[in-house]
Amino acid sequence: MNKFIDELISKSGVAISNGKDQPPLAKLLLEYGYTPERLATGEGLWSKASSLNIAQHKENGEQLAATKALNRSIDAAHAVYMPHLKVARVAFRDDVTYWTQLALKGKRKKSQSGWLGQTKVFYTNLLADEVALEKMAVFGQTREKLEAGHQLVLVAEENLAIRKKEMGEAQDATKARDKAIDELQDWYSDYIEIARLALAEQPQYLEMMGIISPS
Repeated sequence: MNKFIDELISKSGVAISNGKDQPPLAKLLLEYGYTPERLATGEGLWSKASSLNIAQHKENGEQLAATKALNRSIDAAHAVYMPHLKVARVAFRDDVTYWTQLALKGKRKKSQSGWLGQTKVFYTNLLADEVALEKMAVFGQTREKLEAGHQLVLVAEENLAIRKKEMGEAQDATKARDKAIDELQDWYSDYIEIARLALAEQPQYLEMMGIISPS
């Protein structure tokens, strides 16, 4: 898809520019209704599509960067969280209340939002309970260590929000780009068909417009 779009922008840019700026071509095209104003319309469609294509690439790049940052932050938080979780399962082995409050039971969720929910429940409820903190401290997990783990989770949460924002912006940019590309393609298709007629006796002009004559 991206290759098609890049080729369309490149080919249509050459065809429109030369059809407008080369007097011999412009004269022949004028006989088929392609006035300077009509060519300016095509140039405007090309400019819009080109700009939106550049913007889409930028937004897509920012989305990919946000995804990488999110994955790194989750990996960093998870590496600290899992030892804390395992210690908590030992510290509260026989305490059903804490197993519920700290979401200790079961496997960790695979989805990013699910994982985030479990880790936030764990750290938020643990750090708010002095008795629980004392039990964790028995196994060397001080408040400071647990707060550091919590901060890593908060960074991951922030990066998840950023990634969602970038995804939305990338999707919007893609929709806008694709709409502009469709409009350019429609205009360009008619333009090329007419140019083949207008320049049929001038193959060198067809070549200037990037049109390959059918064999």
